[in-house]
Amino acid sequence: MDPRFAALLPFLSDERVSRFNQVLESRTRHICLVLENVYQSRNASAVMRTCDGVGIQDVHLIEDINPWVFNRQVSKGTPSWLTLHRYREASNPTEACIEQLQSSGYAIAVTSPHADGLEVHELPIDKPIALVMGTEFEGVSDTFLAAANHHVYIPMTGFAESLNISVAAGIIMQDLARRSRTLPLRSWALSEVEKDVLRAEWAMKTVRKSDVILKQLKICLNTGNSLP
Repeated sequence: MDPRFAALLPFLSDERVSRFNQVLESRTRHICLVLENVYQSRNASAVMRTCDGVGIQDVHLIEDINPWVFNRQVSKGTPSWLTLHRYREASNPTEACIEQLQSSGYAIAVTSPHADGLEVHELPIDKPIALVMGTEFEGVSDTFLAAANHHVYIPMTGFAESLNISVAAGIIMQDLARRSRTLPLRSWALSEVEKDVLRAEWAMKTVRKSDVILKQLKICLNTGNSLP
């Protein structure tokens, strides 16, 4: 058990701990999402809410043109339960993100009406995959297009040529998440170590003044005294 979670456990209800464990059983890092300079923060927040809903834990944000601003009304606080990877300190955030994804073993799938693209249900999910969504106006950057292992699109049969980014992301992520859970040996699931870390991080975001409690615990451990 993560020592941070052990320290905060007395401050958590049984219902909250049970909920943590229930959600962790459905969480995955087999799929992650990349949002590259999404123009409207509320769209990015809506996509994050969908990530939480379908069990995708990691969201990578490229913000060198359009910064993401937290929107509680749209996201309902769900970014607090996700792992956000932000590249604000990188000289080239897009290249830094690509390097991180590739070094972590992800195949990169960009949303694009590419001539040789795959429909959503055709996208292979036997290996970890990062889904990249670009700006509402221009799509993903040329840099991500060049790095892509796959191009994916949603077939359109009406007069509209495209969907709102949050709708498109929801359709694709739901399909990927559903199919990934059919992989053998629960290879899509989090490891026990990953669960422990997230359980502790969620506890820290749930318990009021958790940083103070953990600081007091550290002092007590160093002095041999009990918590007050």
